[in-house]
Amino acid sequence: MVVEEGTEDSLSGRPCDKILSDPNRGKLVVDFGTVARRPLRFLRLLGPFLTAHHPLCSEFEGHIITIRGRKFCIGCFFNSLSFFGGFLILLALWFLNPLLLTRNILFWGGIAGVAVSLMNSVLGFTENMKVKVLSKLLLGAGFAAICLAILVFGDDLFYMIDAKILAILILYLPVMTIMNGKRLWELEKECKDCEFKMRWSKCPGFTDIVCKCVDEGFIQPRAKTTK
Repeated sequence: MVVEEGTEDSLSGRPCDKILSDPNRGKLVVDFGTVARRPLRFLRLLGPFLTAHHPLCSEFEGHIITIRGRKFCIGCFFNSLSFFGGFLILLALWFLNPLLLTRNILFWGGIAGVAVSLMNSVLGFTENMKVKVLSKLLLGAGFAAICLAILVFGDDLFYMIDAKILAILILYLPVMTIMNGKRLWELEKECKDCEFKMRWSKCPGFTDIVCKCVDEGFIQPRAKTTK
């Protein structure tokens, strides 16, 4: 996996300065052999990005929330919170009294919630932080309602459970694929338009991660190629 091309600019005060500022190096690449030998350590170094899902720089502050020193992606955090919370609450209500919940209302209400959330995103309303959070809460809760409506079909959670899970995946995967594709496109566009041009050892949002990976051998430089 290629990380970036070498440059003569240096990063000050870091152990990896010498490697990153070496004009004779070429591209930085991930050493998958080292990753395979120490996968947990590699994931720990990538931890901030794995939970934040965005570069940790000022350009993406509106997409990240900090909880007890750990940065999380706002969309994924509130989406997951409302999905699991909403699903457990609805499931508890169904066990207490199935008559309290109507499958058709659950299903179509969930569809409406997901549709409104996606529409907010498409129209750009989620640029506002409060709208973004509410939209993600609505998305998670809406999909929780859809899932429960499917699972309680036949008045038995385990009736045709394999078909029910397949139906949930058929609904879930296309929506998530579209949303993640949109997020990836927006992130890539933002980073390409940035002054650092996706050069991760210079980007303030990735410098710390890249340097730590270089220091521990997970990312290594190649000799600079000449044409």
